[in-house]
Amino acid sequence: MTCFVRPFLAATLAAALCLCATASALAQVETRAEIRVGLSVSDNAVFAPVAAAVELGFFNEAGLSIHIVPLRGVAAAEEALGAGHVDVIDHTIAYAARAIAAGAQLKIIATATRGFYGWSLVVRADNRAASLSDLAGAKIGVGPRLSVADMAARRLADMSHAKFNFIPTGPGALVPALRTGELDALLYSASVVRREAASGNARTILDLTDLADRTAIYGYSASRAMRETRGEDLRAFMSAVHRAAAHMQNDRAWSLRFLRTFANITDSGLAESLFDQVVNRLSTKGVSDPEEVRRGLSLAARAWNDPMLADIDPELVYSNEFLSPDL
Repeated sequence: MTCFVRPFLAATLAAALCLCATASALAQVETRAEIRVGLSVSDNAVFAPVAAAVELGFFNEAGLSIHIVPLRGVAAAEEALGAGHVDVIDHTIAYAARAIAAGAQLKIIATATRGFYGWSLVVRADNRAASLSDLAGAKIGVGPRLSVADMAARRLADMSHAKFNFIPTGPGALVPALRTGELDALLYSASVVRREAASGNARTILDLTDLADRTAIYGYSASRAMRETRGEDLRAFMSAVHRAAAHMQNDRAWSLRFLRTFANITDSGLAESLFDQVVNRLSTKGVSDPEEVRRGLSLAARAWNDPMLADIDPELVYSNEFLSPDL
């Protein structure tokens, strides 16, 4: 009798423990905090760590359930954040400042880039230009008005005594206009110019990635409601994002495989370029520096002919409160 009871009790206890563990796991899933992340450009490598953190399970480990919401442009992202449809958005520091000046209740909670990572000036492969001076008077496509492209153009103009004819052009029209000769060159982000260079149809004249002036460009913004009521969730979110960025930088092979899927890349050279020029330079701490933010605002003020931006106190634009001290 004793020999039968002991195994029975042991089996019953094991089953009970298994049920408890399952119930505990289900409870954790049910209580996992949801964060809705609005991304205005779904394949921007600057914000690839968000998707990487999902794939690596870092958000799950942090007790978060992430819902990524694709949005069409920065204006749509700011509107969605203001309306409470999303909690965090990918953002540009200068855009954030302009929105704040107009009364938006948002703030940059982490800086992602301190320069024009991945931005390049390219010409057609058969163009004989070898330097900036060779492009004096050239028609350079720079993307839509009142965008980061204007800031990049202003930075390019600051670097050269040559006069350029910057042509605002929609991202989808840039490459066709270069190929037909309607434009002499393109100044744009990795999503466009590096694809064209990787295809062999263009070559790089100047890379803005390596400029050493450390100007805050891209970051993450959070709504006022999120900052005031769910600060711990925000810290957990940014910690997971920065952990993913560090993982990507430390595991090149994994990152190249991930980038090919994330950005729908078939050319291995383009994936390597995105890794070297963008991912490998991303901040893994997210700390915003007032001088770097001030330089970004000053550049935007000149690029957008909006002097008010240069007068904004950088500390009204960002907060380092939601960054993990462990990173």
